[in-house]
Amino acid sequence: ADALAARLGVGERHLRRLFRQHLGAAPVSVAQTRRVLLAKQLIHETDLSMAEVAMASGFGSVRRFNETFQALYGRPPSELRRRKAEGEGGGPVKLGLAYRPPYDWSAMMSALAARAVPDEAVADGVWRRRLRTATDGTDGEVSVRLGSEGKAAVEARVDELKALPGVLARVRRVFDLAADPEAIRRDLSADPDLRAALEAWPGLRPAGDWIDAGEDAP
Repeated sequence: ADALAARLGVGERHLRRLFRQHLGAAPVSVAQTRRVLLAKQLIHETDLSMAEVAMASGFGSVRRFNETFQALYGRPPSELRRRKAEGEGGGPVKLGLAYRPPYDWSAMMSALAARAVPDEAVADGVWRRRLRTATDGTDGEVSVRLGSEGKAAVEARVDELKALPGVLARVRRVFDLAADPEAIRRDLSADPDLRAALEAWPGLRPAGDWIDAGEDAP
């Protein structure tokens, strides 16, 4: 909470009040919920071992990971796995990141291809970025393509699994996956010109920066 408050330029007490007002929970509780949700997705969608899931979802230790799941679900995380056997690991982590439709995927890929950004490239409908320890906390690569059922298909190869939450957060920012099209339409439709633009180009979203201007390196 201290680091987030400092980054936003507000006091920690004020930040806690804002979280309580808008989210109904303290920052630490929101962070833990995000870790748990990512861990559940990794358990269901990958073959990572439980120790690797704990590391990749941001838990400080396997013990803390197990205790949290036991407290929330009344059973160890291994029992949540749908697959019968775990893989040996070492391969890419493949996940689907959800977004709210409509989403003009073609326009987003065109925008990403047009910008000259080091370590990024778009080819055959796939966006790729090289990961570097200095900026991402790990070496490796992440790629994104259009998935199915309102999801972006993400494939990440990372040397340090603990860097995965940050990589996924940056993917969400680049592709504006958290946008709420209905709220945008509701708020902007009061202006006739903006309403016409929204109707002409539904699902259009701005491509975000990989590294936020106020973001510290891992």
